Amino acid sequence: MLSDGSLAVLGGRASSGQLLSSCEALAVGDGEHWEHLPPMHDARAHFACAAVAGCIIVAGGHGLKSAEVFEEVLDRWLRLPYDLPIDGEQYSMGSASL
Repeated sequence: MLSDGSLAVLGGRASSGQLLSSCEALAVGDGEHWEHLPPMHDARAHFACAAVAGCIIVAGGHGLKSAEVFEEVLDRWLRLPYDLPIDGEQYSMGSASL
């Protein structure tokens, strides 16, 4: 969920098997509609994701060790400067927000 109550849908895998970097948000309430968000830097599927303090954090994914943050106010993705500190790729991870 974004801070305005919209539901964000990020990345995934197309029916062709291609990983996706696209992002959309479903605005709910009066005039429900989908809005495009800027795409992530990396195409991701099976990644961890959490929304905290007006930001969406994504990490890992099939074949990836990278992480990035979407800043809602600035409407942009920022790549975090370091890979996740583990050997091998990170995918099918869970996530939680407290």
